[in-house]
Amino acid sequence: MKRFLAVGFGGMIGALLRAWIYAVVPGGIGIWVVNLAGSFLIVLAAVRLAGKSAESRLFISTGLIGSFTTFSAFSGDWFHHLNQSLMQGLAFAICITAASVAAAALGLWIGRKGGPV
Repeated sequence: MKRFLAVGFGGMIGALLRAWIYAVVPGGIGIWVVNLAGSFLIVLAAVRLAGKSAESRLFISTGLIGSFTTFSAFSGDWFHHLNQSLMQGLAFAICITAASVAAAALGLWIGRKGGPV
């Protein structure tokens, strides 16, 4: 039961953070901020929380970061760009995916270095 509550509370916080970023970041930039930050943080958390309790890992990774970055938000934005034009949709998908992978790699590199974040 503690694990379900950890995911639930983390998810609530992550979803609220995503909504806040979408409210304060202009235009369609919010999805970029959320996806890049989330990609960086999920890998950093995986490295840094490896020895922590299951509840801590579930709260942060599955709950907080998982709800902060949702694939459905990406899919919704991608569909919007795809409706504008096929090339715009493809460019959006390729660019945001490549940038997210680069952010994840940075999170891995920083996580392995062991210094402060």
